[in-house]
Amino acid sequence: MRRRSLATLGFAAAGATALGGCGASASARGSGPVRLTLLSHYANAPLKPGLAKLIDEFNRTHRTVQVTAQGVNFDSLLETVTVRQAAGRGADIIQPYGLWAGQFAEAGVLVPAPKGIAEEIRAHYSKAAVGAATVDGTLYGYPTETQTYGLYYNKRLVPTPPSTWDELESAARKATKRDRHGNIVVQGFGVSKEQDSNVVHPFLSLLQSAGGHFLEPGGTHTAVDSAAARSVLDLECGLIRARVTDPGTDMAKAYPSGLVGMTINAGWWLGALPAMMGGSYKDVGTAPIPGPRDGARGSLAYGYFMGVNAQSRHQDAAWEFLTWLNRGKSRGARATRMGTFQYSVGTIPPRPADTDALTEGTKNANLATFAAALEYATPEPNINHGQQIKAVLQKNIEAAWTGQAAVPDALRTTAEQVDNLLAR
Repeated sequence: MRRRSLATLGFAAAGATALGGCGASASARGSGPVRLTLLSHYANAPLKPGLAKLIDEFNRTHRTVQVTAQGVNFDSLLETVTVRQAAGRGADIIQPYGLWAGQFAEAGVLVPAPKGIAEEIRAHYSKAAVGAATVDGTLYGYPTETQTYGLYYNKRLVPTPPSTWDELESAARKATKRDRHGNIVVQGFGVSKEQDSNVVHPFLSLLQSAGGHFLEPGGTHTAVDSAAARSVLDLECGLIRARVTDPGTDMAKAYPSGLVGMTINAGWWLGALPAMMGGSYKDVGTAPIPGPRDGARGSLAYGYFMGVNAQSRHQDAAWEFLTWLNRGKSRGARATRMGTFQYSVGTIPPRPADTDALTEGTKNANLATFAAALEYATPEPNINHGQQIKAVLQKNIEAAWTGQAAVPDALRTTAEQVDNLLAR
């Protein structure tokens, strides 16, 4: 594979020395233990203390290898990795978003997983999880979490989840409430411009439910300028014009407050909603994302993985730790350490055997929606320029939402811009 310079990832090396923590080049030397650093987006509770607990367990039981976690907010992760790499200060272990796998592989940031580890992962992890960590058939690390998308609904506002788009539109209109001035007080269906994923991932999920695809087979051209994609944008724009949704709303606040009847989001939300909603969490229901006809459904799958930095001077020790973390079990545990950790924060473990063991004898209908979607969800394409392509799609979807571009024009522009990126 042709490898690109780190500068082509979009960030300069300036300022790298201001970033704290010692990376791969600063690992321990001499007779002391090997010291590894792990960089992830686990910067806040419950993810940060959960990972810290596991690392403490490893450090207590492994005298020759010691691991230190470094967490940054997700919005800063890509830039942090890139800047540290350019300065030769990359962490020994990196946890990338699967969307970045293509550009990290192209730039030589990560080393491929050893043959035995790659075989074990392919045999025991879900297809969606493996896909997030694979580029051009090469696996680059242990999948750590997998997310799929589903329909969240408030049972007080939408007693029965819709099975088709017609039912969704009807339920959204019925659930919408306005004040005497006509301002929306309760949205029947929620779309949001708060983050790129809030715009792009529901669109791609609905696109699958309509029988469409974002990329042509082979991934060299986009298939987004299609009748299926037009039907999705028409649906979203129609809901906005009907004033049953406001794209400027922060769904992370509005839905838990009971101000949204339905919205599309990922399974990780299940880990946050109980604490946010308290007793009102009983009103939360989940269902497959419906399609234009009964029986059609769609979802998007994305994930994260932990891989070993090509700059690391202790790659064998790094793989030793990752194997312990992702394959091993703590004493008395029913599932792997990583699977148990992910399930505890409301995430679907990437190993189906972990999910089966952790949910045995329990009924979690809300989680079941997202676990079932692993069987049919479209994996988020982790092609080179993936983050730029996502930004292009977000920009043009929002242009259609706000009326700055007609739906056909927005999709035509998207196709042209995406194809230009894919041709680089």
